[in-house]
Amino acid sequence: MDIEVMGQYEIVLEAFANLANTGWMPFVTIYRGRSSSRRSICVVQRQRVETNLPAHSREQAIEAARAFAAQRIGKGRL
Repeated sequence: MDIEVMGQYEIVLEAFANLANTGWMPFVTIYRGRSSSRRSICVVQRQRVETNLPAHSREQAIEAARAFAAQRIGKGRL
């Protein structure tokens, strides 16, 4: 699990190997504020990020989750 900050948002990036162990599945959770703070608000519940091709490494899956979060935050679709 990686935790990154983009502006006023804290993004939790996760990657898990699929059951067949043939690839990695990216997941993202987005908070407004800090997740450890009582004032934080979860604006995107933990969800799987759909990708066109399966990620072959944990790093690729984390990058897909990061790109998804940046796109959602950039468009203000929270």
